[in-house]
Amino acid sequence: MPYKWRALIAVGFGTFMATMDFNIINIALPEFAEVFDRPADTVVWAVLGSTLVVTGLTLTAGRAGDLFGRKRVYLIGWTVFTVGLTFASFAQSLEMIIGFRLIQSVGVAMAIANANAIVTEAFPDSERGRALGLITSIVGAGLMAGPILGGLILSVADWRAIFYLRIPIGFLAIGMAMLWVRESGRDGEDRGFDLLGAVTLFVALATVLLAVNRGPRWGWASPQVIGLLAVGVLAGVVFAQIELRAKSPILSLALFRVRRFAVSILTLVVNFAGQSAVIFLMPFYLLQVRDFSEARTGLILASVPLMMLLLSPTSGSIADRWHSRAQPALGIALISAGMFSLSTMDADTSTLGIVLRLSLIGVGGAVFGPPNASDIMGSVSRSMLGTASASVATSRNVGNAIGLAISSAVVIGVASSGLGPDGLSSSQLPPDLLLRGLRAAFLVSGVLTAAAVVISMFRGAAEPLPPMRVPLPTVPVSTLPTPLPAPNGAPGAPLDRDPTAVDARPRRD
Repeated sequence: MPYKWRALIAVGFGTFMATMDFNIINIALPEFAEVFDRPADTVVWAVLGSTLVVTGLTLTAGRAGDLFGRKRVYLIGWTVFTVGLTFASFAQSLEMIIGFRLIQSVGVAMAIANANAIVTEAFPDSERGRALGLITSIVGAGLMAGPILGGLILSVADWRAIFYLRIPIGFLAIGMAMLWVRESGRDGEDRGFDLLGAVTLFVALATVLLAVNRGPRWGWASPQVIGLLAVGVLAGVVFAQIELRAKSPILSLALFRVRRFAVSILTLVVNFAGQSAVIFLMPFYLLQVRDFSEARTGLILASVPLMMLLLSPTSGSIADRWHSRAQPALGIALISAGMFSLSTMDADTSTLGIVLRLSLIGVGGAVFGPPNASDIMGSVSRSMLGTASASVATSRNVGNAIGLAISSAVVIGVASSGLGPDGLSSSQLPPDLLLRGLRAAFLVSGVLTAAAVVISMFRGAAEPLPPMRVPLPTVPVSTLPTPLPAPNGAPGAPLDRDPTAVDARPRRD
């Protein structure tokens, strides 16, 4: 099997496990609340803490892969993740679960930060979109499998099984990466690691993300939220100053001078700020407004990742062939149309009508994801692939957090208007008022994704990745060996390349 496919299988398996991990815990939160007798706003830290760690560390882990080897960082990540799984299966309290989940999240950040970089390095530029399309399909499969597998496990075993049943799979991911992935990166081991930049970046992202996530519950004018935002902004300013002076910055700010990279990243953030409403709001509609069962709700929600699973490889192949900047915009336009269609649902919308609306969003995600990821990965040099790969995951998480805050604020604000100054929480709202709030939130999400369409059209033309060229010491021409004479006394052929440089691009099978 050619190396590119071995690398894709190994990284794809790990990506499936990582994306599944984000959703498989959600379904266990009610059991955590019951077993440990804790309120929902405490139990949610098993998920929220993980999100903060992954978002705050992913860019740092991507840069570490560029400097010290992407395979090395990827393997360390899966080792840390598996250790966290093992400890979590023996946890005796909710605090222990949350702590071991944080350990797992460090490993997930190290793994997902370098996944796209390893795949991009393994495939030729002409097949980059196809490869990233396959990864997008795997992401869809992982998102779809998480709730289903979690529900099956909890139907036959207790919550510990969610952790210990995945330990052998963690070892399998480590073994596949050790055997099938080659080392790459190592672009600046002698320049050191920007530790101060890593710390300030984590503080900036984690505090802002926490403020945005908890704003609807704590109150946007509360001292906690204002304080977190102030700390985040200050840390962001300090981080920018550090990066401008660092020899090996965590995030080179010069990347944002590349229009294709900057526009693709901004498009990704704004798109997920709108698209996240599907994951967050649809369960409220299906469970509380329509009174569907959890099993039926899970199957309906699987429409989105199923479309991504089926169509993303084809979308990636089309991106490789045509290199059209209109393809990402078309994908977001389909997502926007799907979001607007969700805002027309009522209490009597047929199941088929719901599935068709969600399927339209899934098709749009499949059309948008691979070419946009290919634009991000293709707009940087190979020495920065880890940073670019991490930027994709970080942008997605930031967009989701922003979208969740906007959606929840709109739902509660619109649905509880006229009910007094205190309003009601989403669980206390009657179905008709909740539906009114949900429709307004889907409408706002449609506007957000429509804005992402406009942003996407400003991306520049595609450019191939520049080859890495490693300079060698200058050698006087007089000391160069004389070309050997060709057979039959023909004059020696002149050198057809610069003798003081060597093409260091990796070989591909």
